[in-house]
Amino acid sequence: MRSVKVFIVIGMLLGIAAPAWAQGNPTGTIRGQIMDPGNLPLPGVTITAASPAMQGTRSAVTSVNGDFIIPFLPPGDYTVTIELQGFQPQKKAVSVAMADTKPLAITLALAGVQETVTVTASAQTEVLTTSTVAATYRKDMLERLPLGRDLASAVTLAPGVTPTGPSGNIIMSGALSFETQYLVNGVVINENLRGQALNLFIEDAVQETKVSTASISAEYGRFGGGVVNMITKSGGNMFSGSFRTTFNNDAWRALTPDPNDKKVNKITPVYEATLGGPVLKDKLWFFSAVRYTKPESNVTLRFTGYNYTLSQAEPRYELKGTFAINQKNKVIASYMKRTTSTTNNSFGVVMDKASLYDSSTNQNLMVFNYTSVLGNNLFLEGQYSRKISATKDTGSRFSDLIKGTLMSDRSRTVGTDNPRFNSPTFCAVCFDSTGTGWLEHRDNWDWYVKLSYFLSTQKTGSHNFAFGFDNFKEWRKNNNWQSGSAYSVSATSAIIDGTSIYPVFKNDNTTFVNWSPLVKETVGNDIRTYSAYANDSWRFNNKLSFNLGARFDMNRSKDQSGAQVVKDSQWSPRVGVTYDLEGDAKWTVNAAYSRYVSGVSTALVDAGSAGGRTASYSWYYKGPAVNTGTGPYLTPEQSLAVLWAWFDAAGGNNMTTRNAPSIPGVSTKVKEGVKSPSSNEFSVGVANQIGQKGIWRVDYIYRKAADQYGDFLDRSTGTVQDPTGRSYDLTLVSNTQKAQRTYQAMVANFSYRFDRFTMAANYTLGKMWGNINGENVGSGPTRASIDTYPEYRAESWNYPMGYNPGDQRHKFRGMMVYQTPIPQSFGGLDVGFVQRFDSGVSSAGDPNGSVDSRAYVTNPGYLNPVSSVGYYFLPRGSFRWNNIWTTDLSVNWSKRLGVGATQVFFRGVITNVFNNSGQVNGDITINTNFTNKTYTTFNPFTTAPVQGVNWDLGSNFGKPQAPADYQSARLFSFSVGLRF
Repeated sequence: MRSVKVFIVIGMLLGIAAPAWAQGNPTGTIRGQIMDPGNLPLPGVTITAASPAMQGTRSAVTSVNGDFIIPFLPPGDYTVTIELQGFQPQKKAVSVAMADTKPLAITLALAGVQETVTVTASAQTEVLTTSTVAATYRKDMLERLPLGRDLASAVTLAPGVTPTGPSGNIIMSGALSFETQYLVNGVVINENLRGQALNLFIEDAVQETKVSTASISAEYGRFGGGVVNMITKSGGNMFSGSFRTTFNNDAWRALTPDPNDKKVNKITPVYEATLGGPVLKDKLWFFSAVRYTKPESNVTLRFTGYNYTLSQAEPRYELKGTFAINQKNKVIASYMKRTTSTTNNSFGVVMDKASLYDSSTNQNLMVFNYTSVLGNNLFLEGQYSRKISATKDTGSRFSDLIKGTLMSDRSRTVGTDNPRFNSPTFCAVCFDSTGTGWLEHRDNWDWYVKLSYFLSTQKTGSHNFAFGFDNFKEWRKNNNWQSGSAYSVSATSAIIDGTSIYPVFKNDNTTFVNWSPLVKETVGNDIRTYSAYANDSWRFNNKLSFNLGARFDMNRSKDQSGAQVVKDSQWSPRVGVTYDLEGDAKWTVNAAYSRYVSGVSTALVDAGSAGGRTASYSWYYKGPAVNTGTGPYLTPEQSLAVLWAWFDAAGGNNMTTRNAPSIPGVSTKVKEGVKSPSSNEFSVGVANQIGQKGIWRVDYIYRKAADQYGDFLDRSTGTVQDPTGRSYDLTLVSNTQKAQRTYQAMVANFSYRFDRFTMAANYTLGKMWGNINGENVGSGPTRASIDTYPEYRAESWNYPMGYNPGDQRHKFRGMMVYQTPIPQSFGGLDVGFVQRFDSGVSSAGDPNGSVDSRAYVTNPGYLNPVSSVGYYFLPRGSFRWNNIWTTDLSVNWSKRLGVGATQVFFRGVITNVFNNSGQVNGDITINTNFTNKTYTTFNPFTTAPVQGVNWDLGSNFGKPQAPADYQSARLFSFSVGLRF
């Protein structure tokens, strides 16, 4: 505790922020140099920035070297006035993007000389020219394009970003999907386990979104992929608002080729309203928003084709206040809330009605931000935030051995999951000692303070030093019951007759009975990161500038039983250089080195926790064969009655397990000295400004991950005993050096504005390469098994190098907005166009089979050697789904009503205009003797397996099994509303 206190004090005194002032409320900065006609610096020049986005004006005075800086500027369009007695005043219109610095290099003419005012058009899509690889999208640009209005639609426009992680999760710069950091108004909104963004925001309230994928400032930490920053509106000196209704109907989509695809013909509107304006002009602004929807859509389950209606009632709210205490001090407070009530929810790949359940979630976010201009060169910011995400009633409503027992079909594989039936995953009616059923909290809070100092020197140019300290805490609290009865059955296979499922239990070691009892009630975990960071945004001269930063993260974490499991500290240097070839911002070359340290995963923290976690025991079924003949077949209820009768008679839980049990806190423990995974990144690029209207940029990015999580179980880890005296092989969780993951990409970005056209395009040529998967749909982060029972596996077939799941070689996005030349009396009409190309993605779950290598290894002394080891019969990542082409169109019409700025509008969107139906998922089952005894065993260490003899592709391998296995079919939706 003493070291932590000392660290906090040092961090508050020395720690630091970044040049764009973006970790908190993500504002922008104007920075530059003023020269006289002889190209000499002008001191004493007054620069004043004014904008409808800002309360009052902000001013700065140039130093003896002509340098100036104006931070804390809300994103928007600004008029910058430059004045000095004896010189001709200038005004410039500039666009300030969030979390970015706008450079200005200005030469003042002598008084009496006629000066033309230079106007820089506001960019709707910002492509940075600094070393950071990022793209910024304004709301009005996104509105005019045929896009979904959620966060993912904006994020996946950017190069280096693919929605190819488990269940379509977003991957940035080749990292695992849970390693990206999402922020709204500078606050982390990731959910704690799988790292995905919570949809707390209201679409009409969003102002701007920035996606950063490489060379990211030291201000940002606890990520390994990229950073997404979104900011919401803040009101203004004029009242403004909107009311919108978006009409959706499942019947307005085309059917996929799946024969069981059906529609629900019901209009499900989304209502949004916003209102903002002054309480006191230039002093106190407010902004408010509300959203409500209850969408209903048809879901067709894989394999059985069972159809049902999924609905989710969801209100959202936002309230934000901006108070300018004076021109130098400002406070922003905001509150967001979202509640959901879901009917017919599910987890994993399910096949029947019995696997569905109803659940609810309550999420809210509270933020307080303070900024202060302490002097012409000294600036301060502080922020406190708290996010709550609580889920109730997840899982089965039955706890008996029949209706409460989950079953899965081992003969079928989708991704990394065997499809499930008979009962939902998890348990809503399993109660703790307080009488509480399923209630899961995934929350965080954060406070930080940062100080910035602008230094202008004659010899070394100007420096924007930033110092800060960040104290971040997240926690998860839940009792993770895996099924209603605490049991599950992995069936050999299942016979499917329409929507009826008949489990097949064979007694040849292909059916397993699994038991997952709760080990101990949770007290909640406590994952802390104390961070200090320093950054110098250094402009050496008008050609050469640097970004020099370092971040120090210290992790202290306790698991859900209250035990200290992580004590880790790491440095993250970030170095970038930008060279302006002519000093006029036309051609720039960038290079950077960055090290990123991910946050400690709650999955790692709780890997050895007894609190809230379940143990895992598994037995071979040796009872009567069930449904192996020609019928009539036994129902799931009848089949389970046979299984449980045998299980009880054979000794039940006292039988010898088929493999080593996993008992958190006993047989699995987190090893001392475990640390967060990290990655090293090198990037180099070139950018070119095309006059005042366009820009293109190309970057090469290389990343290599290190210290991935893994399990260790060998002869050195030893054995342990549980309280009853039973012995187990001990598994230690730590970082493995054998796990490898690299990413290489060439990303190109282009944007150009004509009189009536706005065009943008980007292309990514990428390669994700390694020997581990690292995550799945069910668990989020997963640990490598390379170092467990090493005698029973070999690199060549168990963990070979190859393309990682989700690898996509080519991604293209072409965007255009055309403002039609219709008469003004008819209003304004824009046509939007997006063309997408996504090359075939390697399957999210690698196709591989299981082998039992125990017969070919002399047991060196393990109590219970591993019985199932993965074998890559196909090269890792070689199997890919279809290339996907998608063309989307939108029409936006608006007309003023003659009352102030009030206008009515219509927005219509058609996605996948040509109704292409490429396949994006399907069955990837590979059969071996482990799942089907008709195949012959073989020695994996010495024998090359023969297809058709030792293994084979499943009968449905590569085939789609549900409508969701195709790209989204053509869909129409529209919005109507009023803005003022």
